[in-house]
Amino acid sequence: MPSFVDLNRLFKPKKIAIVGASSNMESISGRPLKLLNRYNYRGDIFPVNPKYDSLHGFKCYPDIRSLPASPDVAIIGVRAGLVPDILEQCGEKKVPFAVIFSSGFAEADDPQLQDKIIYIANKWNIHLVGPNCQGLVNFVDGVPLSFSASLDAEPLEPGHIAYVSQSGAFGFASFALGADSGVKFRYVVTTGNQVDLDVVDFGRFIIEDREVKLLILYMEGLKDGSKFLDLVQQAKKREIPIAVLKVGKSEVAKEAAKSHTAALTGDREVWDAVFKQYGVISISDVEDIIDLGTIFSSPKRATGKKVAVLTTSGGAGIIMTDLLDDYGLNVPVLDENTQEKIKPYIPPFGSSSNPIDMTAQVINDPKGFPGCLDAVLECPDIDMVTVIISMITGKSGEQMVQDLIAASQGTKKPINCTWLIDRKHGEVFLKQLKAAGVPLFQSLRRSAFALSALANWHEVMLKPTKDIEVRGEPFLSKLPLMMTEYDSKKLLEHWGVPVTNERLCFSLEEAIEASEEIGYPVALKVMSPQILHKTEAGVIALNLQNEEQIRNAYGRILEKARKFNAEANIEGVLVQEMVGSGLECMIGVKRDPIFGPFVAVGLGGIYVEVLRDVSLRRAPIDENTAMEMIEELKGYPLLAGARGQKRKDINALAKAVSLISRMACIESELNELDANPVFVLDEGKGVLVADALILRKEKE
Repeated sequence: MPSFVDLNRLFKPKKIAIVGASSNMESISGRPLKLLNRYNYRGDIFPVNPKYDSLHGFKCYPDIRSLPASPDVAIIGVRAGLVPDILEQCGEKKVPFAVIFSSGFAEADDPQLQDKIIYIANKWNIHLVGPNCQGLVNFVDGVPLSFSASLDAEPLEPGHIAYVSQSGAFGFASFALGADSGVKFRYVVTTGNQVDLDVVDFGRFIIEDREVKLLILYMEGLKDGSKFLDLVQQAKKREIPIAVLKVGKSEVAKEAAKSHTAALTGDREVWDAVFKQYGVISISDVEDIIDLGTIFSSPKRATGKKVAVLTTSGGAGIIMTDLLDDYGLNVPVLDENTQEKIKPYIPPFGSSSNPIDMTAQVINDPKGFPGCLDAVLECPDIDMVTVIISMITGKSGEQMVQDLIAASQGTKKPINCTWLIDRKHGEVFLKQLKAAGVPLFQSLRRSAFALSALANWHEVMLKPTKDIEVRGEPFLSKLPLMMTEYDSKKLLEHWGVPVTNERLCFSLEEAIEASEEIGYPVALKVMSPQILHKTEAGVIALNLQNEEQIRNAYGRILEKARKFNAEANIEGVLVQEMVGSGLECMIGVKRDPIFGPFVAVGLGGIYVEVLRDVSLRRAPIDENTAMEMIEELKGYPLLAGARGQKRKDINALAKAVSLISRMACIESELNELDANPVFVLDEGKGVLVADALILRKEKE
């Protein structure tokens, strides 16, 4: 398990030094003192600047060495070139943490200066935040170690949302927008260049706080995938969802011709697969941060995907129903008993089925809106309720606010509200709902997204976290460095993956003998580590029916091999059984530099090359997860026996995918595997790998 960094003295310091403190309270080096005063920080503050004897009522010191005590944190806001000496002083003074605002390091093409501060920090055992960051805020204890202008307002009431951002400017800007929308944050951290403490270190510490209900991360880069996944799994144990805004997921140019798998596992696919597999909520914009902060601030959690839509606008209800469906939620027709409870409160031209169109006339009966709310909340088939209110104003609006707050406080089921109203008419209503903790939106799409996040998190919590056992000794080292199809299939066979019946032959006579042993029809393939794509080179002969055809083909494919690459080392001719039936699939492995090996499965041929119909997971996986991968393929109906075709042996395919995923974790030399085609035979008859290519990791 990755090491856990105790950050208590950073988040709850009793003594803070501000190096480069300024008399100008609006400057970057002056604002930390201003903010500490604003947040009524009760610990000791040591401004450090040789220009001043005192600053704003505090004694000012010429350097760190002259401080009367060792600070818990040193805030450093001086030019980059001065930072190494200041860190040396911090080390001598036994300062455990330094928050470095200064920029001009690796982000400014000065890696040597960055390496220097890393060396000094390691020498003195100082943990660094930054450089090139905007610091952090602990709203619970009133500790702003930052200069951000987003903190200029009155100190915010702490909530349940934690936010850690690698970007300082984006982090505090998006925090400010969230706070303005009513999201109550507990911690906000920016990490900058992350020379030491990174986003994951902060996340791992923050989830120890049981009051945190959602952790949001903005990540540009990640060094240690296992550390990140440990954070995700530890958060799940504490029932804390993690939402990640991961930037830089676009495809990176890479050599993809060596195997299909290399082309199918780019950065975006890897991150998407990790998020899906481990239950991370993927987000893409500031709005998502606000919406998740809004919905998860409420203690109510979904127990399913069935939503009741209560609306004063029929059109808005239909739009919401479509959006909920797009997000994978269900708007079921209500049972007769529930509909009978609703009908007395709505006009004949309304609808009681779901979406429930109360129409604007619901305001004419003071019992109408609460009556409809009670009916759907009592319905056993409903897991969540979303309320859409159009331009209801005045006394009617006030009453709907009170009814909605009462209903929300009286139920365990999540309720959210989309109030379609302008600020002039609705500002008071919206403030009251936010203050009461009712998740509030002014966009139907954003409301639907938030509900889907609740429902998906429920599914994540239902899914047990299992450690997949991986046992065995590596076998790859016993095979040639430059591998052919024959060598690759020997490795698969060693790990229990079924391969075609075949023999490697070194003469025509051996090939004829092998063909008769295996049984016609057979295929002949030239084996050479310098000719990996045999079809392109024309060194394959398929469906050979007798000895005469073997004689004709044997010399021909060898001649083509020599023409294709005169320098190629010919290791023999493979005689292989022809698989008479079955659906062509592929199984691949690609080792990601951050997360390690991934396993892919898809249908072969055009499905993988053109349609990219592939499912991806981080290895290892069990057979149940492999089955999930297979079932999410667009081509799954072909395996399941669509249009009267025989069902294929999906269980055998799932077993092969699982075996290969485990193999990939043991065989640390393996970089890529492309098993294609893998013939999936009729149900009960198994699978056979007919071709495979393995590439080793390049030695560092």
